[in-house]
Amino acid sequence: MNEAQEITSETHIRAAFEQGDLQRSARLLLDAYGGEILRFLGSRLHDSELASEVFGDFTEDLWRGIAGFRWVCSARAWAYTLARHAASRAIRQSRRRGGRIVPLSRAGPLSEIAERVRSETALSLRTQPRERLVELRRSLPELEQTLLTLRVNRQLAWLEIARILTSGPLDGVMALPPEALHAEATRLRKRFQKTKEKLRRLAAEAGLLGE
Repeated sequence: MNEAQEITSETHIRAAFEQGDLQRSARLLLDAYGGEILRFLGSRLHDSELASEVFGDFTEDLWRGIAGFRWVCSARAWAYTLARHAASRAIRQSRRRGGRIVPLSRAGPLSEIAERVRSETALSLRTQPRERLVELRRSLPELEQTLLTLRVNRQLAWLEIARILTSGPLDGVMALPPEALHAEATRLRKRFQKTKEKLRRLAAEAGLLGE
């Protein structure tokens, strides 16, 4: 998604929200960002079935939480924050692979869109090429993998990334004071630079970089 597309999506999502049409706002949000959120979960969890399950959790959280969204960040950043928390819950609970899929009927009016997103994205998750550079990225610590995904692949702003990756209860994360958010963004930016240098070194050692 390019910047112009994101601005258009954000404008429509917020307009529906401010008109009191929360259902339309949530549907627009899921329609705009659902596919990339599911791919994000796939890259974080390395398991397409588990990613699909956690996507169900994310969709339910989105539907239940949209009324309380206070627009302290973009709708896209909020969606990634919800998704990261849903993934973290799944990891903590050590769900068994191939387990239950969250019934999308619990996501209310979002169910139809969520199922379409699952269907359209599932094939790309299953057939993602396992190139050597991808494998190198997967050898990095989880935080570094996520940093690369959010900054390089999704081109999110550092303040948004800082909010998405901050640990703690969701309400506390959304209420972070600006100074704390800026400090975390600075820390993550430094970690990102070191991660890029590490990945470049690993790629060079693996013979993946040209002379």
